Amino acid sequence: MIGESKEREHTAMPWGEIREIRDSQRERWEVRAGQWRTLELARAVFGEETSVRLASYPDRGGFRGVLRLGVPFDDLDDHRRREQRFLAQAGADPVLERLPLVFVFDPVLPDRRGSGTRG
Repeated sequence: MIGESKEREHTAMPWGEIREIRDSQRERWEVRAGQWRTLELARAVFGEETSVRLASYPDRGGFRGVLRLGVPFDDLDDHRRREQRFLAQAGADPVLERLPLVFVFDPVLPDRRGSGTRG
């Protein structure tokens, strides 16, 4: 019954509205695919403790989304080398090359709980 009522709702909608909904859903899933591919590449370059999250981004301009990458950070030179390697791989990736995303790298510092924390 629930499926039938949903189907009736859609058949009563003009085709243009149904198409807009489908296009919107497709675009969201394309960005999700880009997010998962970014995570896979970032973990290969920065390590398994890397995280990726989709930041809120208004639909404007040529970009489809902003991905914030939480990456381990020990040394600036090493970070820059890894960042360049990641960007080169992302630029050559078949999923990411057609999906204009902005990558923001958030450094995650090593855990320093044992050094000088207050108890």
